[in-house]
Amino acid sequence: MSWNWSWQLGLASFLATVGALCVGENRTVAQIAPDTTLGSENSTVTSTGDVDAINGGATRGANLFHSFQEFNVNEGRAAVFTNPAGIENILTRVTGANPSNILGTLGVAGNANLFLINPNGIIFGQNARLDVGGSFVATTANAISFGDRGVFSATNPSNPGLLTVNPSALLFNQIRAAAIQNNSIADSGLNPSSEFTATGLRVPDGNSLLLVGGDLNITGGGLYAFGGRVELGGLASAGTVGLNGQGNNLSLSFTDGAERSDVFLSKGAGIDVTASAGGSIAVNARNLKMTEGSYLFAGIEGVLASENSKAGNIDINATGAIDLNNKSMIANQVLPGANGQGGNVNISASNLRLESGAQINAFTLGAGKGGNLTVDVSSEVQLIGTSTDSQSSSSLTTSAQPDSTGDAGDLNFETSTLRLEGGAQVSAVTFGAGKGGNLNVVAHDMQLSGTSNDGRPSGLSVSAERNSTGDAGNLTINTHTLWLEDGAQISAATFATGRGGNLNVVAHDMQLSGTSNGGLSSGLFTSATRNSTGDAGNLTINTGNLLVQDGARVSVESSGTGTAGNMTLNARSIRLNNNAELSANTQSALVDPDSEQATINISSQNLFMSGNSNIFTNAKKENVIGGNINIDTDLFFAVNNSDISANSKNFRGGNVRIDAFSIFGTQFRAAPDDRTSDITASGANPQLSGSVEIDTPGIDPNRGLVNLPSVPVDTQLAQNCNPSNNQNRSEFIVTGRGGLPPNPTEVLSSDATSINWVALRPTTENQSSLTSATHSTARSPVPIVEATGWELDRQGKVILTASRVSAQSHNSWQSSTQCKPR
Repeated sequence: MSWNWSWQLGLASFLATVGALCVGENRTVAQIAPDTTLGSENSTVTSTGDVDAINGGATRGANLFHSFQEFNVNEGRAAVFTNPAGIENILTRVTGANPSNILGTLGVAGNANLFLINPNGIIFGQNARLDVGGSFVATTANAISFGDRGVFSATNPSNPGLLTVNPSALLFNQIRAAAIQNNSIADSGLNPSSEFTATGLRVPDGNSLLLVGGDLNITGGGLYAFGGRVELGGLASAGTVGLNGQGNNLSLSFTDGAERSDVFLSKGAGIDVTASAGGSIAVNARNLKMTEGSYLFAGIEGVLASENSKAGNIDINATGAIDLNNKSMIANQVLPGANGQGGNVNISASNLRLESGAQINAFTLGAGKGGNLTVDVSSEVQLIGTSTDSQSSSSLTTSAQPDSTGDAGDLNFETSTLRLEGGAQVSAVTFGAGKGGNLNVVAHDMQLSGTSNDGRPSGLSVSAERNSTGDAGNLTINTHTLWLEDGAQISAATFATGRGGNLNVVAHDMQLSGTSNGGLSSGLFTSATRNSTGDAGNLTINTGNLLVQDGARVSVESSGTGTAGNMTLNARSIRLNNNAELSANTQSALVDPDSEQATINISSQNLFMSGNSNIFTNAKKENVIGGNINIDTDLFFAVNNSDISANSKNFRGGNVRIDAFSIFGTQFRAAPDDRTSDITASGANPQLSGSVEIDTPGIDPNRGLVNLPSVPVDTQLAQNCNPSNNQNRSEFIVTGRGGLPPNPTEVLSSDATSINWVALRPTTENQSSLTSATHSTARSPVPIVEATGWELDRQGKVILTASRVSAQSHNSWQSSTQCKPR
């Protein structure tokens, strides 16, 4: 907790204590004391037993105005405003210098809306209750505006003029508005379906409850407007908050100009508007923090809902950060048995952080469709870990829950940076008969790492879970940089009869690295798991650079009776290093013989494999054909036992087709060899093996061949070139095309390199130099060093080098790779 929050809470506690002491000293005067600003229309207070009846006031059309020097309600007492006929709004201002302490019951003897205005602060104690027939607005604004008719001000009080229209705005003129504190846990009656007792401040079902101040602190207290609207917000500097609506349906509107205040919910504080229809929550703040199991709930109640029921939305708009921790939750839900359409959850902030099992959800438990979850965060979305009991992951989720029949909503995500760690999840899931939602995650940078303590991966996922019958949605990712490490995963899966979703990724750069401590591979996956009957989805990646290393995987798979999807990789460069894997596995036979499954299609300018990395398809069951592997690349480089295989253990292997300009380090073999980099397509026996087709259009071994002469070439060597006994012997062998023609008598070809010749019979002019060479000290030639690296020249050709060449860059797609000599 920051010093600012501590200071606010400390001030609120101090003011509450002072208010309570004042009430105790002189209950009648200190509790409710009218001022004289309304002249002959001053408010009056009549006390009967524990009830203070408030009468009088100034009537202007359907508005009734009251003004007080002090306004407090002691614990065990009730302050009730009379509601003359025709009055729709009762507006109460406090002109003194003290906050209002509402420790008992605040009510209206009728259905008018009640406005309480105190610029010095408003505090609701643990036993505070509302007993109103309309909506309730508590605000620490200086004044309420009535359009062009004027204002009703608490800091510049005057007799209200012709304020006959509905209030239109709350005016904040102070440098920093005072806080509103709610600690109420008072019994406020059963919820509409009589399933639980609401504890806290409550307005009648369908009405509005608005708290508008400086900082808002809800500590263990509750706010309820079942089927209505609860709205929290305020300003930290001078400005205006719009007040909208007719009758009992009130709402706020915030402009972008003024600085907003903070909203803080703690110790299990909650807001609930769930009903048979309607019910909305809005928070407009600078920072929203929810901790210790605090919650915001909206949705459709099952017992009273109809097919036409529609829930309201939860809208959170923070100019700063939204921070939820320790199982705090924001959820819009269609409850069991409910029909209709669930409401949406809309999150807008600069930063969003969920940790220790905090969740933001939109889901259905009934026949109605779940709402959508939309997250729009301008900078660091960060989801961290699980709850301390490991029961819940920090997550953003849309879902159709077990025994539901409605479809789940979509999850739409846009941010600058997304970070998931410690088992945190972003997911769209179905556990029921309805379809799972689509997950659409737009981000400049995405970083996913690690697993929870019990092995759940951090990740993004769409799935049809066990015992569900609905199809999973699709997962679409658009990002600049995608980084997965230490067991983090992105997946689209089916565990049941429904179809698994497709996984589509568009990224500038992708890096998949490592495994978890428990051996879980980082990677991207589409799958139909064991005992499932649904088909798995396809996996498509479009990227600039793809790096898969240190045990990471990209995989499409079916271990059930459904078909596996296909993998399509389009990249400028693909590097597989140190036990990396691209795989497609199936045990399902295709119904349509003309279609494909478990096929890998790769299109890349450069494909590099090293360190026991593999690209393979595999049929794991009898009478199942293995998937094909199709590779189109300019440069294909495979070393250190890195294999390509399209195999079947029990039936026919798939086909391998490689179309490359240049291939290094690998070759076709009938069976894999653990010591070399191989290309294989094997089946249960040689007759069931697949085919391997390698096309290298950049290399034509038949081009420019000539017949070497059948007689030795008459080549003469200068006498002084004969080696002595202690010199190394050298040989000159003509092997084919190059700087010299096959026969010295022929002319140089057009693409040969010109060489300056040295005469074999020295003349007088060069005799001295030859003699000098004859008597020079013999030196052994520099030993030949095996090539350990490579570079690309201007034409894109590979040059093998003994060490990394320090040369001018020729627009290479990446830096050189170092190889170990054998």
